[in-house]
Amino acid sequence: MESLSKAGQEMSLAALKRHDPYITSIADVTGQVALYSFSPKANEWEKTDIEGTLFVYRRSASPYYGFTIVNRLNMHNLVEPVNKDLEFQLHEPFLLYRNASCEYRCFKNLFYRSSNSVF
Repeated sequence: MESLSKAGQEMSLAALKRHDPYITSIADVTGQVALYSFSPKANEWEKTDIEGTLFVYRRSASPYYGFTIVNRLNMHNLVEPVNKDLEFQLHEPFLLYRNASCEYRCFKNLFYRSSNSVF
């Protein structure tokens, strides 16, 4: 987890709760990721207009975990519930996933540093 001060973590949690009042805590955070989406037609990954801080959080209602990218490029954040239909694969520096809608997406940490970090 990137180090957030206690005040920073409380501010981030309050901001997340404005979008989802069932969020109880932040499990992990990384500062700057970009979201890519797979285009079967072009057979390639395409950068989306979603880029910002990635938060993994706990919720008091089902689904009990989720993640969001708080978008710095526009007002449209990515929100994904973590459930049995979510599949992940790590291909450094990308974290690929398929969601319940069978959309293939991936994150790239824009400040990727080492092969030991998850993001």
